[in-house]
Amino acid sequence: MQNNQSPRSNSESNSNFEKEPFRIRKAEMADMDGIMAVMYEAQNDKTHPDWFVSDDEEYVRAHMKEHGFVIVAQAADDSVAGFFLIKYPANRADNLGIYLDFDEEQLSHIAVMDSAVVSSTCRGNGLQGRMLEAAERFLDTEQYYYLMCTIHPDNQFSRHNMESHGYKVQKTALCYGGLPRCILLKDLTGVHKSFEGIAKSDK
Repeated sequence: MQNNQSPRSNSESNSNFEKEPFRIRKAEMADMDGIMAVMYEAQNDKTHPDWFVSDDEEYVRAHMKEHGFVIVAQAADDSVAGFFLIKYPANRADNLGIYLDFDEEQLSHIAVMDSAVVSSTCRGNGLQGRMLEAAERFLDTEQYYYLMCTIHPDNQFSRHNMESHGYKVQKTALCYGGLPRCILLKDLTGVHKSFEGIAKSDK
């Protein structure tokens, strides 16, 4: 998962929540401009430039149509406050299960929590966690029961958020053209392979 979010203070969070109630729902094509506006904001964030690798509109459209789906947080003024893109990678080269030596059968059951971004003005309202929970409810867990994501090792906020929802770091590797990422897995089968001994950084 790519995410550039950092926490805000409790006072900011409470004030913002009172002014901005949010509706969490599955995205529609009409949300594209709002999604891309949030994407571009994250892309231009200079605070942690290596935490987030942005995608273009074609990529987002492809996942909304057939390769996954997108969850959005809709603000009271109907604007898109944040989005969470879920990817069905199947056996393509971008399947994160390859990093954990999954076989072909396992690779076909992976869903990737790919990109999560919340607008800077709406952070502190728990939107990332709420969108993640909605995404998991929309998933067909009969088909997709290995849920994976990536997080920059220094992004403690997003890591804590994902770990609090049952995701566990299995390995640190170089992804996206050489950027360091923790690779997390949430195994819904209840009996997953032990990855002890492979949680070493790739050099």
